[in-house]
Amino acid sequence: VLFKMVLGSAKFGEAALFLSIVGSANFVFISFVPVILYFTHVEYIGSPADIPWAYLCGVAALLFAFNILVNFGIAITYPTLISLGIVLSVPVNAMVDLYTCDINFNTVRLIAVFIICLGFLMLLLPEDWDQCIIRLTTKLRKRDDPAEAGGETGANAGLNWRGRGRTSLSTYAR
Repeated sequence: VLFKMVLGSAKFGEAALFLSIVGSANFVFISFVPVILYFTHVEYIGSPADIPWAYLCGVAALLFAFNILVNFGIAITYPTLISLGIVLSVPVNAMVDLYTCDINFNTVRLIAVFIICLGFLMLLLPEDWDQCIIRLTTKLRKRDDPAEAGGETGANAGLNWRGRGRTSLSTYAR
């Protein structure tokens, strides 16, 4: 999201520079953490043969492929298509974990996966989605109002509560 906000529609060179900067920053700021944990005896590694190199290399290759596909995919295809791919990756990864790692999915994990997917889907909504919904509901209510116009009596007759819309919070943010 920050990438799209700052660069907008990036070209191949901009995406490559961005990935290089992210990789360099990760190397500089994160590489010393395992060294500190090792020398403070929080983490203990007996020998290099004890390290699961196959899993580490596999995860590194998959993360590299993910970053390349996402960042260059935005430059080639539509960002909506990339966002949908990311949304679908969350439940797919959960299912892979279910079958490979024998993780029990309780209610909290299912709700967390649902909230993550809902958050990604909300990012796909246009900026003025709330105003579009308000306009749609007022059009639907105006269609129903002529039939009820004669039958409205009492305290709410002159107030016309239905015709009032709320001001969006996005207007105050600018």
